[in-house]
Amino acid sequence: VVTWGLLGPGKGIEWGILAMDRLRHVRPQPRYLVQGETHPAVLRRDGEAYRNRLRALVAENGLEDVVRIEAGYLSIPDLAKVVSSADIVLLPYDSRDQGSSGVLVEAIAAGKPVVATSFPHAVELLAGGAGRVVRHEDPDSIAEALLDLLEDPHAAAAAAGAARQMAPVLEWRTVAESYDGIFRAVVAGDRSKRRWSTTA
Repeated sequence: VVTWGLLGPGKGIEWGILAMDRLRHVRPQPRYLVQGETHPAVLRRDGEAYRNRLRALVAENGLEDVVRIEAGYLSIPDLAKVVSSADIVLLPYDSRDQGSSGVLVEAIAAGKPVVATSFPHAVELLAGGAGRVVRHEDPDSIAEALLDLLEDPHAAAAAAGAARQMAPVLEWRTVAESYDGIFRAVVAGDRSKRRWSTTA
């Protein structure tokens, strides 16, 4: 299980850690990798307080052999290796109104099943079956969704298949071409309106 991106309060990583505590009985034991630098604004304001709280939570629950919290920016090829090695991408965000998530898009574009809290972008993108939407701040809900995908190969394969079907329309090139088409249509429409107004 992997979560990546800039860290800071609101990312909900603590709920992911506590969910892993609920999965101690699972064999083979699932592992959870949290990869990412602390957000620069958070770092300026609070230093590494959030990361240190997460590491303390891991230690308090005896999860040192299950949860890894890694700092550092990864190159695109190195991040691709991390994502490709994961069975599930976890987005346990606290936000209830997050309109977009680059990590969510990249996870689906990589063909990975996603478990995410019910922020609007996740609800929209996962509606087609590419993962599971879970309750906010609820490690039991997260653990249940992870377990469903980890223990049921058919469910995991179906979610991965749904993600792969969506992937082509989420690639940056496709998105750029879509915006280009919209802009061209708007410009063409504006020109025709101006021509019409000069002849009227």
